[in-house]
Amino acid sequence: MTLALLVNFCAFPLMGGVLPYVAREVYATDQTGLGYLAASFAFGALVGSLGLSTNRKGIRSGRMMILFTFVWFAMLLVFAWVDVLIVGVIVLILAGLAQTLALVPLSIMLIQSSDPRMRARVLGLRMLAIYGLPMGLLASGPLIEKFGYTNTATAYGLFGLVGDGAHPVALVCPCLAA
Repeated sequence: MTLALLVNFCAFPLMGGVLPYVAREVYATDQTGLGYLAASFAFGALVGSLGLSTNRKGIRSGRMMILFTFVWFAMLLVFAWVDVLIVGVIVLILAGLAQTLALVPLSIMLIQSSDPRMRARVLGLRMLAIYGLPMGLLASGPLIEKFGYTNTATAYGLFGLVGDGAHPVALVCPCLAA
């Protein structure tokens, strides 16, 4: 649940809500460039969904969730420093892919580990994690104005990486990431 709150607070605001600002100020592009940026993130997510649907049996949800959340925040850090549109599009495709490969296993884990009588309540609580998005968006505006987009996005990415707790030990040791 806290991981879902973390990505809604740190990753989604900068990959979606602040994208028009990035298109105009960083890439100096118009609505067409913004469309390419938004579509590239969605395309990566689509590819991830198709990949997950074809390989349902070999998924280790806990490890996958931690690893790809780490990758998603790493892509956020890369995207913060990229100023070439085509490179930004490629980074956003990879970020969208990582987003799907992180959040779908998160939902799978919640459903599988919940008591069947409590699943609706657990998933209802999971939906409350969306409230991290407006908090992240509200904080990003003044932070971008004061420190600039690159510094703000870097801080969000680093905060996400630290909050993710994706240490190499957690990826290797089954007791930490079952």
